[in-house]
Order: sequence, then structure tokens, then C-alpha cells
Amino acid sequence: MSTDRPTVAPEPRRNADGTTSVLTLDAGIVRVACPAWCFVEHGYTVPPAKVQITHRSEPVWALADTPEHGPTSLVEVSLVQWPYSDRDAVFLGVETDDGFLEVGPTGARRIAAALRGQAVHIDTMADQLEALRAGEGQ
Repeated sequence: MSTDRPTVAPEPRRNADGTTSVLTLDAGIVRVACPAWCFVEHGYTVPPAKVQITHRSEPVWALADTPEHGPTSLVEVSLVQWPYSDRDAVFLGVETDDGFLEVGPTGARRIAAALRGQAVHIDTMADQLEALRAGEGQ
């Protein structure tokens, strides 16, 4: 592979009818109709059970570029769905310190509110940090 080009995720493989075929451990080859937002190639290293087939949108990260550390990712989110499980609804997947959480619209809005509140707190602390570095309030 050439090192002068960026590495990108491959486009999902699709059959002529827009479906993709997945070899499973328990149901043989399953033809899966992917939603338009599905980014997954469905090329599993080990054949999954049918209930483990997962649709996932392209992950999006909140990124920060700090002078001290450069670009870093803070939070990853994506749409996720297990179409053949008892949890076939679409969820928002959020990568956290507690693991990968799947939440519905209410949970997603609560996470967004918490992140906005944390942003206000970080701004306040940045003001405090500037004052401390300027020698005020010591």
C-alpha cells in the first residue's frame, strides 16, 4: 500500500439489489437490506450469529486541537442497529469511559445537555486558569 495517500474505510459492498450478504454461524448466508445511513462493510472476520449483524453509521468524533497535545478525539457517536435481535430499534451509540452506550432520543438529548453544561464549566475554569496564570487570586 502506498504511504502517500490517506487510508479510508472501504465503501460497503452491495449486491445489485442494494442488499449485502453476510455469512452467519447459525443461519447461513443472510441477505441484509442496509439503511441509507449504514456505513459498515459487513465483512466480519469471524462469522457472527444472525442476531449480531450490526448496522452502524460512520462514527463522528468531537475533536479538540490543543496547543499542548494537538488534535485529540473526545467523544464518538454513531447510529447503530441490530436488525435481527430483540433490540431492532435504531440507537445512538456513544463511546464513554463506561463503554459503548446505546441510547434513544431522550438519552441522546440528555447526553447533549450534559456536554453543553460541561462546556460552560470548562469555559469558566479556563477563565479561572487565565486569572491564576496572570497572578490574580493567588
